[in-house]
Amino acid sequence: MGGIYENARLGGTGQFLLSRRPRMFAALVMLLLLGVLWFLGGQFPREPVYRGKALSVWLQSYGPSSSSGRGSREWSETDDVVRHIGTNSIPVLLQMLREKDTGLKLRLVALAQSQRVIKIHFVPATVRNIEASRAFIVLGDAAKDAVPDLMQIYNENNSIESQSAIEDVLSWIGPAAKPAIPLLLRAATNSNNQVRANALWALGEIHAEPQLCVPRLIQALGDSDEWARTSAAHALGMFGTDAQSAVPALTELTGIHKIITGCSIQARLEASKALQKINSSVVSPSCENVSEFEIPAVDPLVPPREVHIITDVNSWLPQPKCALLVLNFMSNLVWNMLHGCSS
Repeated sequence: MGGIYENARLGGTGQFLLSRRPRMFAALVMLLLLGVLWFLGGQFPREPVYRGKALSVWLQSYGPSSSSGRGSREWSETDDVVRHIGTNSIPVLLQMLREKDTGLKLRLVALAQSQRVIKIHFVPATVRNIEASRAFIVLGDAAKDAVPDLMQIYNENNSIESQSAIEDVLSWIGPAAKPAIPLLLRAATNSNNQVRANALWALGEIHAEPQLCVPRLIQALGDSDEWARTSAAHALGMFGTDAQSAVPALTELTGIHKIITGCSIQARLEASKALQKINSSVVSPSCENVSEFEIPAVDPLVPPREVHIITDVNSWLPQPKCALLVLNFMSNLVWNMLHGCSS
């Protein structure tokens, strides 16, 4: 009798425990979600709110995957929001530039997104970096007091994307970012092409300390990366008459033979424009040939990662025009050879 009673009592306990399992699992899921939410947002400073939306929500219009491109209504509206909030947005922007996705963070997010109780909206750190950097386009040199913080975050080596975004920000700030020149000169020799190219471009937008910057920029005209060469040529043009020593190297870069050897038309165009800025009497011998094909100029406010850089003649020019360019070069070469023989 006692054995039957004991079995019944244990059976009731087992059913009781089984009935609680779903609730215990739900509680654990909720705790996990709360932990993930704290991990993702708990380190952020208090965000400014405008028209009922947090600043970071507005900045999503700047995201690389956003359907709102530059010049769209959404982009312009976000510009107005950043302009309205002003420098009060800087603490949040700095935190966004500092963001990085660790392995632990990504695993927690993946685990949280595997459940269906609460929808988790996760924005990768690389996207946050870009969104923050583009907000500084509006702030411009009004954000000059953030330069020391930007340099500190850069030196934390959070990620390549974070450093590239900070270099963009220094470009937006312009000459007021002069204290960052030593940092950018070091970055101009970075092994990563994107970091190197953005640093070279930023040196031009700041255009200070020419005795330090111009020699490094001349050296970068021979960089193995097209973006870096284009950035260096653009930067030298920004130094104007202070870059007179770059004229021979820039003239070499504009030569028609550079197309045959693989130099991009965009780099040649920037070199031609730089020569005109350095000395209006210096005109590239192939400048007219470049403009003949109506190649779009680079926006002077936009670093190379923000524009379409032409890295291959065949990838941009229609095939007949590409063939015409080569044919024109060859005909001129033959003409010069015959003319030389006859003389």
